[in-house]
Amino acid sequence: MKTLRTYILVLVCIAGITLSPSMAFAALDLITFRTNPKTPGPSQLVTISIQSYAVDLESANLTWYVDKEVVANGIGEKNIQTMTKNLGETVTINVVILAANGARYDKQFLLRPIEIDLLWEADTFVPHFYKGKALPTYKSIVKLSAVPRFNAFSSDPSKYSYTWTTNQIQGLGQGLGKQSVLVPMKYSGSSVPVEVTVIDSASDDQSTTTASTLSDGGSASERIVAVNPLILFYEDAPLLGIRSNRALSSAATTNGINFTLRAVPYFFSNDDIANTSLIYTWQQDRQKLAPGIDPNVLVLGKEGTAAQSSTIGLMIQNSKRILQSANAGVTVNFTAE
Repeated sequence: MKTLRTYILVLVCIAGITLSPSMAFAALDLITFRTNPKTPGPSQLVTISIQSYAVDLESANLTWYVDKEVVANGIGEKNIQTMTKNLGETVTINVVILAANGARYDKQFLLRPIEIDLLWEADTFVPHFYKGKALPTYKSIVKLSAVPRFNAFSSDPSKYSYTWTTNQIQGLGQGLGKQSVLVPMKYSGSSVPVEVTVIDSASDDQSTTTASTLSDGGSASERIVAVNPLILFYEDAPLLGIRSNRALSSAATTNGINFTLRAVPYFFSNDDIANTSLIYTWQQDRQKLAPGIDPNVLVLGKEGTAAQSSTIGLMIQNSKRILQSANAGVTVNFTAE
């Protein structure tokens, strides 16, 4: 009988236990917020949800406040929607959780819109007159740079922490001020997914003492697709120079007795061009030609006074990146005198 009384008393004591401050803060640490979208921008509708592995939210009564105004209340009310403000402005969200066992938890979330521009540039060749973007090709290098804005004005990129990944799990580098990374490309037609997460390391996050969390970071992603290099032909006129405003398509016609073709390779790796790693193979009417001093140039001459034509082919092969290659052809027609 003595043993039975002791057992009952133990049960009563356990039922009467209240949460100590350390236990309450431990539970608060396990109450987390999520936003959808993950990194909302300015003046955007956001769904905010709360979850916990320490507190039964399904049976708890939750009261939500947005900038001190009640916006939702109810049992298991784990989601609300609200609008973000302008860059640099914060929405203060409070939720009061009354658990079924009588315990109370106060949690605060500071919602701040973030903008991150993810820029990229391929280290491939384009001529100075080309107004387009240099594109990545097989095994070329692409530089990606993140431009975060946490405030209404441009932010200082050196003040934030960056984490770069590819294929969601493979690290590309991280650290304070690591605004840029270099990424090698794969085969033509394949894509390389890159994501960057930016954290404002100077933000005041005191979740362990004030039960507050701050949306102090954001992420951006980009898929970089590799293309094939190409060759374009231009006329290199004696007086006008390279006629860069008009690339030759399938044929060119001239009234002169000489015609100079200049081949311009697009999107080959810059370092291999600088190191003369490109191999030029010219053909005229299917006959291989010996390379000249300038491998980009081929001078054609007319024989006699009758009309004639020459079919020109060119293959450029990168000896360092063997799948970085291109073929092109053009027919040059000489008119009769």
